[in-house]
Amino acid sequence: MRILIIEAHSGISGDMFVAAAAKLAGCELEVRDLPRRLGLPGVTCGFRDVLRGSIQCRKFDVMEGGHSAEEAPHSHHHSHGHAHPHDSGHSHAEDHAPHDHGHDGSHAHEHRALSQILTMIEAADLERPVAERALRMFRRLGEVEAAAHGIPIERVHFHEVGAVDSIVDIVAAALCMERLAIGAAFATPICVGSGTVRTAHGILPVPAPATERLLRGMPTVTGDLSGEWTTPTGALILDELGVRFGIPECVTTDAAFGGGTRNPETRLSVLRLRLAETQQSAVGVERDELVVISCNIDDSPAELCGATLLDTLIQAGARDAVIRPVLMKKGRPGHQLEVLVPPDLAETMALRILSETSTIGVRMNPVRRIMLPREACVIRTAHGAIAAKSVRLPDGRCRITPEFESCLALAAEKGLAVQDVYLAALRGAGDPPR
Repeated sequence: MRILIIEAHSGISGDMFVAAAAKLAGCELEVRDLPRRLGLPGVTCGFRDVLRGSIQCRKFDVMEGGHSAEEAPHSHHHSHGHAHPHDSGHSHAEDHAPHDHGHDGSHAHEHRALSQILTMIEAADLERPVAERALRMFRRLGEVEAAAHGIPIERVHFHEVGAVDSIVDIVAAALCMERLAIGAAFATPICVGSGTVRTAHGILPVPAPATERLLRGMPTVTGDLSGEWTTPTGALILDELGVRFGIPECVTTDAAFGGGTRNPETRLSVLRLRLAETQQSAVGVERDELVVISCNIDDSPAELCGATLLDTLIQAGARDAVIRPVLMKKGRPGHQLEVLVPPDLAETMALRILSETSTIGVRMNPVRRIMLPREACVIRTAHGAIAAKSVRLPDGRCRITPEFESCLALAAEKGLAVQDVYLAALRGAGDPPR
């Protein structure tokens, strides 16, 4: 399977991702044409080579009136927005530079509502998959801004100058994702920075509220420098890609560096993207490496060791979690908890288990896993559509299994026995009923 590996040791922003991804995908000319396709007069964008430390990187710039984002008056680089209260009763998503850049608020600017940006993308001369992905990303950004600042999504507005960067960066990222045609994306823990960041409408903590919401469930680190190293647009890209953590065994086929606007002497301001193929055996199975966390529990009520605990661990990122009844030393009955997690989440998950159970210690062991390739699918039956999982067997045959929860929901909706719905799904999948 073709995968993308995102090395966010110095964070991630929209322009850094586009710079590296466009080079990998070979779509720089298409990206440069986006302002015209979006109907943004006076706006251009382009790529150039820059040095970050001793590494040659690609740099992506959005320009308005002949000025790049970091040079133009009242514009703020890194293409991300934050919603803020405003005297008019509206809220604004104001782009700002990642450290101390901001403007004094002494100039009046137009603002675009989220609905206006969505209409612009709908009307643009874009391939439908690219447009749909860009629309989904902007809606998601609007949702997190609205939630972070306690306002209706209809009141999320974007600063006119900043919106140019945001629109081009997000649509360019959507285009690059489509051109890369990957099956999955993996990332290192995300460097977010620390401290605060100054915006046009106040000081925000790092990570900013929208960034923090987009990164929930992902492992993050603060890094060794203060300031904002992952922007909302960068976090939005990770969210859209559905990145996983715990990079599998793979063979790198290509790589590219995207350079950040800043170039500090003490840290490389770069984002490396790698295209790779996952390792598969001759019989077509997939492999990865995980960590098994296990512990024995003998002094907790059964209710505290039930499905709620397992659901909590799965929600926190565990790949699987089981509880078994066991007989412990001195003849005491107890439970054994076993949790399967990616290596990057192992310590976080271990601390969670220590916090949410009565155990005082856990065992952690690396394991190698061999899996059959799988993907989600839908089975059409006379009762309706049922979600299922398609698994590719080593000999090339396909095995399709209905999802029980989907059968249960359809049975309740139609007033049928769940067994009848399940058997209908098996027949629809081509398997004999069992």
